[in-house]
Amino acid sequence: MQTKPSFISRLTKPHLLPRILYKISSYFFINQWIILIAPNTGYESMAWPDFKPLIPPPDRFWADPFIWVYENISYLFIEELLYSTQRGRIACLTLDEEMNIRSNQVVLERPYHLSYPFLFEHNGRLYMIPETRENNGIELYRCTRFPDQWEFEKTLISNVRAVDATLVKAQGKWWLFANMEEGGSTWDTLHLYYADHPLSDQWTPHSLNPIVKDIHAARPAGRIFEENGSLIRPSQDCSVRYGYALNFNRIVSLTETDYIEVCEQSFKPPHQGNILAVHTFNNTAGLTVIDANQRRRKFW
Repeated sequence: MQTKPSFISRLTKPHLLPRILYKISSYFFINQWIILIAPNTGYESMAWPDFKPLIPPPDRFWADPFIWVYENISYLFIEELLYSTQRGRIACLTLDEEMNIRSNQVVLERPYHLSYPFLFEHNGRLYMIPETRENNGIELYRCTRFPDQWEFEKTLISNVRAVDATLVKAQGKWWLFANMEEGGSTWDTLHLYYADHPLSDQWTPHSLNPIVKDIHAARPAGRIFEENGSLIRPSQDCSVRYGYALNFNRIVSLTETDYIEVCEQSFKPPHQGNILAVHTFNNTAGLTVIDANQRRRKFW
C-alpha cells in the first residue's frame, strides 16, 4: 500500500527547504540599501573599512548617492524608497564636517518611480536627470532653489524605458549613456546618444547601439570621471544578483562611430559579512560615496 509522505518529510525536501528558511528569515531580516561615505579615496585604493555607514530608518532604503557641494556644505542626493509605497523619490541628506547627517528632506517626488539623481551644472545652473523609466522618457529638471526646489525643464529623449542616464562632455560633444529595458531586463544593454548641447531634445543614437551588451558591465553606476587623462566609467556587475559589484572601465575610444572600453578594476562585497551588493560610486570635493545592500535585522 502506498502512503502519503508525512508533513515533516515534505518540508525537508531539497526544493522546499530553502524557500521555507528564506520565508522564516524574512520575518526577522531585511535586505536594505544603505549609504557609505569616506574621505576621498581613488577607486584604485578603496577598502571597505574606510567607509562610514549612513543607515536609513527601517521603513525605507537609501541608494544611488550623488555628491554636490554648495557654500562649503556637502549634500548627498539619493533615491529614497519607502517599503510601504515601493516607489522611489529623490531626497537630500545634508552632512556636517564629520560626515554625519544634519538633515534629510524630500526634494523631488512624482506619481512614478524616481531614482539615480544625476546632477550637472551648465551655464551657472544646476540640473538633474533622475531615472524616470516608468514615465517612458529621460526627463530633465532645473534647480530653482537649492537644494529642495526643482522644476521640470523638458524631456531629453521620449518613448524610451531608460535607466541610470549618465551625461559627460568630451570631444566637443555631450554624450548620454543609459541602459535600456530590453526583453524585460535593464541590466545588460548600454546605449549611447550624443548632442551638441546638454539641453538638446535632438539626441542622435550611436551607430553601434547597444555599445555594451554584457550583464557584467553594461549598467551605469555613477558619474563618469577623468583619471590620468582618461575617462573612467563606473558600471554595475549584475551577474550574481542585481547591483552585485562595481567595475571601473577606461574609455579607450569615444566617437560618433566607435566605442571601446576596458575594465581596469572591480570592487566587490567582502567575502564575509552582511554586505550583499554595491552598485553606485561617486567622488568629489574630498569625499567618496557608495551604496551597499546590507542584510540587517528588522528589529533593533
